[in-house]
Order: sequence, then C-alpha cells, then structure tokens
Amino acid sequence: MDLRKAGFLALLILLGACRPQRSPTIVANAALMPLVPPDTTMLAGFRVEELKKTQVYQTLLKEEKLPQLDEFARETGIDLRKDIWEVIVASDGKSTLTLIHGKFTDGGIADSGKEPDLARKGIRRTPYKGYNLLGDDRVAVVFLNSSVAAAGPVDAVRRVIDARDERNSRPPAGLLDRLREIPSSNQIWAISTGGWAGVLPEELGGAMGGLKRMPVDIRSMVATMDLSSGVRFNGEFVSGDEASARKMNDAIRGVIGVGRLTTPDDKKEMLKFYDAVQVERMEQKVVVRTDIPLEIFKMLLDQFRTPRLG
Repeated sequence: MDLRKAGFLALLILLGACRPQRSPTIVANAALMPLVPPDTTMLAGFRVEELKKTQVYQTLLKEEKLPQLDEFARETGIDLRKDIWEVIVASDGKSTLTLIHGKFTDGGIADSGKEPDLARKGIRRTPYKGYNLLGDDRVAVVFLNSSVAAAGPVDAVRRVIDARDERNSRPPAGLLDRLREIPSSNQIWAISTGGWAGVLPEELGGAMGGLKRMPVDIRSMVATMDLSSGVRFNGEFVSGDEASARKMNDAIRGVIGVGRLTTPDDKKEMLKFYDAVQVERMEQKVVVRTDIPLEIFKMLLDQFRTPRLG
C-alpha cells in the first residue's frame, strides 16, 4: 500500500473514531432543564423528535388515530407534528409547569411569523418583565425566545421568568441523577423523588377504570415507554413500607384479573394485553412491565375516552 492510500485510510479511521456516538442514556435537554424549578419533585419528558420516528407514531398518524393533534393546532396555532421537538413537565406536587422546546419566533411560530392564535374567549396578553403572558388570571403561556416556551399557572410562569438570571435556580440533583440512568431508547419517561399518598383519579376509564379509588403510597418512581415498534413500558414504584407496596401490587393484579374476566367476546385480542402485563413486588418496590404489539395498543387506545381541549 502506498503512503497516500495509507494516509487516507488512517484519516478515515480517525474521523470514524471522532464521530459523536449516541448516548446510551437520556441526555438532559440543555434548553429546558435550566428552567426547571429547584423545588420540583416530579419530571416527565416527551422526546417528540424521537417519538415521531417510531413505527407506532407513524402508523397512528397515517390511520388518523391522533385527531387531538389537529384540534390542538386549530386552537393554538402550534402544530405538534412539526413545531415541537421536546416537552418537559415539572411538578412540585402543587402545581404543574410545562416547558416546550420547538420552532418559534420570539413570540410565536416560525412558519407563520406571528404569535400562535390563542385568542380564545378569556385569553389576553399581559406584559411582564419584557415578555408577553398569553392567558387569563389562572394559566398562561410565555415564549421566552425563538425556541423555548413555558406554560402553566400564572405564578409558576412568572417564577420561570424571574429565575432566568438566578444561578441557584436549577433542577434537583436527585432527579437529574435518575434521568441519567434511563436508556435513550425510550421516547417517554417520568421520574419522581417526592412522595404521593392518596387515590388515583376518578377520571380513569377504559381498561384501567378498575383502578379508581385505589389507595396509593408512592415515595419515588421511574417509568419509561419505548414506542419503537410496539409499546414497551417499565415502571418501578417505591412505597413507604411493605404493606403499602403489597396493597398496590394486589390492586394492580386484581384489575388485570377483572379485565380478563370482563373482556367482551368480540375483543378477545385484548387478553394479549393483560397477559403481557407483569407485576412483581420486591419489598417496598412494585415493578410493572409490559411489551405489547402495535395492533393491541391500538385496541387499548379505543378503550379510553378521547379527551377534548377547552
């Protein structure tokens, strides 16, 4: 081999070695994470750009099984199918803040060059420290720059603006540590280090309706969802004691059993969903796993009431 060919080969090897490798775990969004309040106890993330690449999303979109996307675009001017890259939801247990990374102008959507049409009844524009809060006395959305927006209770949105220049305003280290443990193959994730005791909401319907009023004692949790080809869910929920974990474990198993017994004859395929759910208790921890094919997931979606905006 002559020196020129050897040099070219060495250059190719060097470039290959320098090529950035995909992280095996989720990397915190650099545009949104600095805006997460320091008292946050729960974080959830929707990696929209990655989600749009999945077979599940592409199939549901093609079969027009996501009408909420069109409705959201009509009401807000924001097209989730192309304008949004990532969404992070932060909660302190009292209020919830939604942070959005996407394609905006300083005050709206880049494609239109104007603010999203949020002029529904009661929606107004309120100046605050150089920004425009779009909303009412309870909730608002603010576009912080050309790619970041925050939405939630007015007080929470104002705190985001107030804290932008505060060096001590950062997400809790415990949450970030847990996030770094989540494989990057997941498009949806949720983590919590704050306790929650109570019951699940009455609004639960469909296949999960049997969980209504189930007593819950969750001190921390990690939940992930990979929609690459089907639906692969993994959830780990830690209770305050073994007795509480046992109650949660037994309740989930009970719902699965009832679901199997009450499955209509014309929907026997749903039995594959119940068979796929694995529940295991390890002392104070309850682990729930499932891996279901796309067709079963579509049937599961039909079991839930379709939420409407407004």
